[in-house]
Amino acid sequence: MLRSGARTTVLQAIVDGDETTQALLNRNLASESAVYNALTELENRGLIYSPRAKRWAPTGTGSVVCDLVREQRETEQALAIDADYWQRHDTAALPSTDVFRIADLVDATVVRATDTHPSRAVREIERRLETMTSASVIAPIFNERFSDALLDGLDHNGKSRLILGTNVLNSLLEEPSIPMNDELEVRVANVSFALTVTDDSLLLSLPLLDGSYDAGAELIADSERAHRRGTRLFEHVWNDAEPVADYIESLDDTVT
Repeated sequence: MLRSGARTTVLQAIVDGDETTQALLNRNLASESAVYNALTELENRGLIYSPRAKRWAPTGTGSVVCDLVREQRETEQALAIDADYWQRHDTAALPSTDVFRIADLVDATVVRATDTHPSRAVREIERRLETMTSASVIAPIFNERFSDALLDGLDHNGKSRLILGTNVLNSLLEEPSIPMNDELEVRVANVSFALTVTDDSLLLSLPLLDGSYDAGAELIADSERAHRRGTRLFEHVWNDAEPVADYIESLDDTVT
């Protein structure tokens, strides 16, 4: 619907509150003729209208199109932060886009292991778990270092929640004891991505294309937007997850 850069820029400016043609011209969004042509095209396409003389406003369609364009651009920016990461990892592991969008990671960085610091990504996750006041964690694999860091953090801080992958819990049930803490509420779900939402950060680890866990790279975002979306993603999985006791009972029923 918007193939012209001038039309896109003008529409976004109107959605942002530039109501008059003169205000648009003053912003030097494009040449004068390009701005006038964009206004004509946008009005003809039903994306803007004139609520009163010499004023412009977006239609409902115009606002939706503007949001879509912005999300597309932010998604492209997020993917461009580390193109190699996105090419090698499976985004299909995430729930539907109404829960979490790649555009929410527009400020993220990728912390990678290196030859000289092979535990760099792991150590960064540990550090954040140790200094948290609360955390919401999805764990598709068992990592003793992460477990110790999470439990150590709980010793000094408040309650946290943990979603274990079904395969993780099955493995832990074979051990003499499961490391738990009264301040840690645990559920179980079939998950393949790792997520940690601390007080102000989001840490995300997607599986590689072959389905294996990647311990050498971690996506980290510290923006309020990413934190909010990460919380929403965790709650989505948490609400569908099963309490550990119920899961163990279902296993016993299957055996009997």
